[in-house]
Amino acid sequence: MLRILYCDYDRRNPDYDRIYRPHGGGSYLFLHFLKPMKVRLNGKLSVAEPDACLLYTPECGQDYSAVKEFENSYVHFQADEADRKKLESMDIPLNRVFYPARPGMFEPIFGKLREECLTRKAHADLMMDALLRQMFVLISRHLSSGCALEGAEADLYRQFQIARLTLLTQCEKAWDTASMCRLVHMGKSQFYFYYEHFFGIPPKADLLNARMERAKNLLTNEALQIQRVAELCGFFNASHFTRQFKRRFGCAPCKYFPRGR
Repeated sequence: MLRILYCDYDRRNPDYDRIYRPHGGGSYLFLHFLKPMKVRLNGKLSVAEPDACLLYTPECGQDYSAVKEFENSYVHFQADEADRKKLESMDIPLNRVFYPARPGMFEPIFGKLREECLTRKAHADLMMDALLRQMFVLISRHLSSGCALEGAEADLYRQFQIARLTLLTQCEKAWDTASMCRLVHMGKSQFYFYYEHFFGIPPKADLLNARMERAKNLLTNEALQIQRVAELCGFFNASHFTRQFKRRFGCAPCKYFPRGR
């Protein structure tokens, strides 16, 4: 569990105020600067613009001060060894300034964190842990995905996000190449190129994954016949469905839990 020690939201200190912990704070510190800040890291001084973020590790020295107005949101927290590894695996930069594409997306989370931290309602530790993890997942996604794109490509990425959600949530439909391409008004080659470019998987493989996951869930309902499960997952040929399912999961649909019991 990520254990929150203290946090604040839209905190305003006196002008030109400085935070100086040369030997580290003994815990993680995640900062979201709302005004320009002078930050010294590894002996180098730089100015972080508004909306910059910084995640200090417990042992890293902290030295930052306001260019003039001091305003930020922050959270001090501790993490055990397992959570430290999880945090590092998310590829969020450590001990350096970075700029998420949409930093405002997690400011409301800081507000909720502060409320939980101050009021300590029932199960506050669990709620704060969940909120902080949500914030780091959002940051990681925006740093590693098309959300960090700009201009025309960012607009195109958003179109493809909507198209992908339509495709996967309606996987029971008889999608063919033409109908998929119409979702973004593109030709086949462009559609396939951008889909794999943005999501790292071809559209038909993505669609098949969604159908197989839905099939696993539906098969736990023994009131449904295999043929009906196949239809609800977009397969109108039960034999084809059975072949795909066995190839993916190593058993025929009729043998899948709990039907195999």
